[in-house]
Amino acid sequence: MNHAIRLATATALTLAAITPALAAPETLQLTPGNMLAQTHSGSMLFTVTGTYRQLAGTLTFDPVAKTCSVDVTFQTRSLALPNAIVRGQVMAKDFLDPQKYPTSRYVGTCTDNGTIMRGQLTNHGQTHAFDMNITYVTKDGKLIAIDTAGAFNRYHWGLNGDSMTVSKMIRVTNKISLDGQPPT
Repeated sequence: MNHAIRLATATALTLAAITPALAAPETLQLTPGNMLAQTHSGSMLFTVTGTYRQLAGTLTFDPVAKTCSVDVTFQTRSLALPNAIVRGQVMAKDFLDPQKYPTSRYVGTCTDNGTIMRGQLTNHGQTHAFDMNITYVTKDGKLIAIDTAGAFNRYHWGLNGDSMTVSKMIRVTNKISLDGQPPT
């Protein structure tokens, strides 16, 4: 009987060692304190980077299963830009028009073993498919951030202003901190 107990214990320990740890999905409330959401658009002379100062949403993720979902809303007027001239052009009726379209929203899920965020972007009153690549940032073997990046053709969302001076593609980058540190 003693041998049977030892065999059962050894089997249980072996199974525990070879069975991957199962992590429960985690949910993070997204705020400007843990998510750096930026747009990057080319102009004739330089790249214009805008940073959303007001956003809210949730990220649910399971780092072991590499699954996630996100739902985040951005306040259009909160997009910080390099100067008043650029801000005036970006906030104009033929571009973001925050008077008529006060928010943008992204809803997506991780696919392709957690390497692609597939989703829908609502911007300027129009919703279209928008996918982003996912990068997992680790430090000392621990997941500390999830970064996403993608680009969209602004004309598909009716962002028709400044067609002679601003490129048609807008790059979007998001850095989501999971370790309590502000994203940089």
